[in-house]
Amino acid sequence: MQEFAFTVTYTDGVDDLMDVFINNPGLYSRTVSCHATEDTMWRVDEVTGPQDTLEAYDQRISNLSRCSNLRGMGGCQIDWEHEVLSKQPTSRVIYSQQSEGSGCRSIPYLVATHLGDGALCRAEQYGRTYRWRILVDTAASLSPVHEELRANLRDGLELTVERVDQSPEWSERHIPRSELSPEQREALELAAAYGYYSSPRQLSLQEIAEAEEMPVSTLQYRLTRAEAKLVTTFLSETPGHGRMSRGVQAGSEVRCGNEK
Repeated sequence: MQEFAFTVTYTDGVDDLMDVFINNPGLYSRTVSCHATEDTMWRVDEVTGPQDTLEAYDQRISNLSRCSNLRGMGGCQIDWEHEVLSKQPTSRVIYSQQSEGSGCRSIPYLVATHLGDGALCRAEQYGRTYRWRILVDTAASLSPVHEELRANLRDGLELTVERVDQSPEWSERHIPRSELSPEQREALELAAAYGYYSSPRQLSLQEIAEAEEMPVSTLQYRLTRAEAKLVTTFLSETPGHGRMSRGVQAGSEVRCGNEK
């Protein structure tokens, strides 16, 4: 199997739904399940964020009249139904069904049209980014999908396509972005983009901070806090968490859980 990533960047005002993500940095959405044919797309999305941000999201999807698809000018009239399956103060689970109109075409539709059955799709939305991950057979080519998107990309959108080199990671383990502040997420994204987590490491924190013209102490603090939250969340979802670690002597103090 091989994985491709289609990443779309939106500018302000070109898409009603993406504007909510742009204006609310703590908002994050990911697909739990997605199925598409040449006529219809069905999906279940988990949306997380602060309570007031989710209320703004609720209002927008209740009055959604234009699609967020990539092809077509200005977004097309949408034939779309949705149902809130779960509603919590900081999360929603939403089922939706969308018919493919004559003007707009979603990435799952294009994948289904050009590749037929067997391709898997996942998406995430945050900030200005709408990112689709496509898992297909090794022999499949996504060039027709890429070419059609490039030829029909509507104004205000920027598309990048990449083949993911590492082995596809499609586990269900998920750490909500809402657990991190926008500054902490930015620190993680900068560290990853500059190769701080690569092996061998490409740039140090000092070099990243200089490139971004920010104090290294600020970057290090934000990154350390973000990593601590991610590790705590990861371990809390791991079977056996809480047991005494190897090498910890009896009587020593062991701290775990949600300490900050």
